[in-house]
Amino acid sequence: MTFTRQFLHEFRPLFRLLEEPFGRSPAFYPHARTRSLLDDPFFHSPASLRPAVDVTEEGNNYVVEAELPGVKKENVEVRIGDGGRSVTIEGKVVSRRVGGSEGESSVQNTESSENATTPADGESTAVATTPAQNEISTERSFVGSSTFTRTVWLPRQVDSDNVSAKLNDGILTVTIAKADDPASVSVPVQ
Repeated sequence: MTFTRQFLHEFRPLFRLLEEPFGRSPAFYPHARTRSLLDDPFFHSPASLRPAVDVTEEGNNYVVEAELPGVKKENVEVRIGDGGRSVTIEGKVVSRRVGGSEGESSVQNTESSENATTPADGESTAVATTPAQNEISTERSFVGSSTFTRTVWLPRQVDSDNVSAKLNDGILTVTIAKADDPASVSVPVQ
């Protein structure tokens, strides 16, 4: 019993890698950065943009909930694939541009501002004075657009004709009815 527990404990980093092969920070990396205030799992670099997903079973349905903050329903697509065994959520995160032209970013806008102040807490705030905008302060670092995709494998086949999806307050809820298993036959016991 002790040998098994020790064996599993030593392979825990490997199991974590298998659970999330493209995870946010590897569990075995000794110098993993600490969570910051803005370390939301959704807003990382575009290469690792992956919404957090929960899958639950409610009666004869699977319910998939995905965190999609700031995503409009027009920019989300939900597909049932692989013979009814997977759900793929794809979409695009679009943030409005700061500045007059498409090429400007918030960094360029704050560098050209006339009145820049530094509060006591160490954050910098820039006051932009452009005639086309009435922006007082810009602190967001995420400007532009990125795409995301997430595929979730389901334990059993689902009915692709009986699916509903709703995006409310940044949470996408997909309700999928389980398919009847045609291979199973009830056998009476005598």
